[in-house]
Amino acid sequence: MAAESTCFYCRKLTSTKKLRRCGRCLGALYCNPDCQKKDRPNHRDLCGESDGWPDKYRGCKDGSLHEGKLELMTWEYTDEDGIQMGWGNVVIEEVEDIKRKFKVDYKGKKRLFFKYWPQGFRWTCCGTDELMNEGCDHHGSGSKPCTCDFCHMGRPVPASDSIHRGQTGPSMGLRLRRGPDPRSFNPTLAALALKGRATLGLEL
Repeated sequence: MAAESTCFYCRKLTSTKKLRRCGRCLGALYCNPDCQKKDRPNHRDLCGESDGWPDKYRGCKDGSLHEGKLELMTWEYTDEDGIQMGWGNVVIEEVEDIKRKFKVDYKGKKRLFFKYWPQGFRWTCCGTDELMNEGCDHHGSGSKPCTCDFCHMGRPVPASDSIHRGQTGPSMGLRLRRGPDPRSFNPTLAALALKGRATLGLEL
């Protein structure tokens, strides 16, 4: 978990260690009991839909929340460097070793295996691996506004984006929304995103 996180209600950035977790899902983070109480109407449905073990890993550094499931990656794909990847999101040559570890050392229990090998899992809500904690780019499918540059700009994610074409390992087989999330448009953030992406030579 990041050293600093954002309160899910007031959005104040503070040390993750000082924040309180929702005692039920262990995912939502709050400054104090008052923030937790005020956010209860928004958090209730998501918390109630919780299916257990992934929840304490849902919180993102920017205060957003992954709302999909953590899914063990069991398929083969070729990454951007042309390397063949397989079960557990490891290179093909290491697949049998990681499978044995899962079945023998962790007795086939995903909760235990996840603590050892989180990069073998993906979030179904945004098609990224579990290690991504900078925000869930759900582009309108989440309970809270999306935090990505494109939704701030009021634009859909470009059709060429490999995640949305299912071309990355963590996004394979998913049909992800391209947005924009109408709740996210913000002229100030849009201007910053346009300038920043142009400066870095990123797609607009």
